[in-house]
Amino acid sequence: MIIKRFVVGDYLTNTYLVISGNEAILIDVGENPIEVIEYLKNNDIKLKSIYATHGHFDHVLGVTEVKKYFKVPLYIHKNDEELMKRDERTKNIEVDGYIKEGDIIKIGNEEIKVIETPGHTLGSVCYLTNDGIFTGDTLFNHSIGRYDIGGDKELLKKSLKRLMELDDGLTVYPGHGFLTTLGYEKLTNPFLNGEFDW
Repeated sequence: MIIKRFVVGDYLTNTYLVISGNEAILIDVGENPIEVIEYLKNNDIKLKSIYATHGHFDHVLGVTEVKKYFKVPLYIHKNDEELMKRDERTKNIEVDGYIKEGDIIKIGNEEIKVIETPGHTLGSVCYLTNDGIFTGDTLFNHSIGRYDIGGDKELLKKSLKRLMELDDGLTVYPGHGFLTTLGYEKLTNPFLNGEFDW
């Protein structure tokens, strides 16, 4: 599996192109994804679909543009569809299907598992591979996502606790900022190690 990170838009959203063989998916397509589109056009890769970790505008604003070139579906958790419909910036983005806990995304010879991690938003999910996890805005390097913009604090705490039960060696691919590892976050992230009482 090859993972390419593109930092796009004014909000510096991490858009991930996940490649296995000659197939690929996109996770969190932020605003102005020109570099992503050019990469796909210039390489022999079949884009299968787009997946969002959640429905906030900065993670889906580039979806319509990508769809224009590649005619692929967008999948999101159903609990965040209403969030998108209420936002003027995203209300016209077409959602083609829903993902839920336990769903398996097949790409090339790889499988990616959907984990429901509500809290940042009510429909936030993470995507788990054999050696990495795409956390969206649930978990960042040394921080966590907000829960006051369509989310829930107690749900986020439960979701983070669930992530802490996963393998320390997993690479964390967050929605913004630098990559990290789950083990490093368990040790140093003040929201996970008990240093910060929230």
